Amino acid sequence: MSGIIGSAFRRAYRELITDRTAQAPFWILVGFLPTFITARYIVKSSPDVYLNVRGVHVHHFTYGIFVLAISGFLSIAWPQHRMHWWLAVLYGLGLALSFDEFGMWLRLTANYNLGLSADVMFGLLTFLIVAVYFTGLIRRVFKYLPQGWHREVKHELADKARSLRASGHDKRR
Repeated sequence: MSGIIGSAFRRAYRELITDRTAQAPFWILVGFLPTFITARYIVKSSPDVYLNVRGVHVHHFTYGIFVLAISGFLSIAWPQHRMHWWLAVLYGLGLALSFDEFGMWLRLTANYNLGLSADVMFGLLTFLIVAVYFTGLIRRVFKYLPQGWHREVKHELADKARSLRASGHDKRR
């Protein structure tokens, strides 16, 4: 019995983890998740740890922007490099550092605890997890949809909108 369960876990691990290591989104997630957790931990537990240059607090989104610029340049300059997964990890690291303070650079305020930053980070994390683990499933679903399915959906939605307007339930009035 335990041999069957062990075999099932090994196959699941191979399908979910090992086979995904060839994909850039997996490596972006590998760089993103630990960086996000570490940045949040340091900001919460040790808010006094930061680089101070001539009285200017250098926030970690600045490091993230530099890392994104470097990884972007290297990806463009050497697109066929055999170690592209390192660039994906580097990109994930820069993404986490930059977007961890999204609310700060969007609103130009020094407030770390903006809910907007947390929302964006969890949105990015969700997107990366979906990109890594559900891309194959999504591709298979689209593969089995009939040709022109999107036109049928569009017509169905238009018909429903017309019937709502005709019945007086349209909220745009």
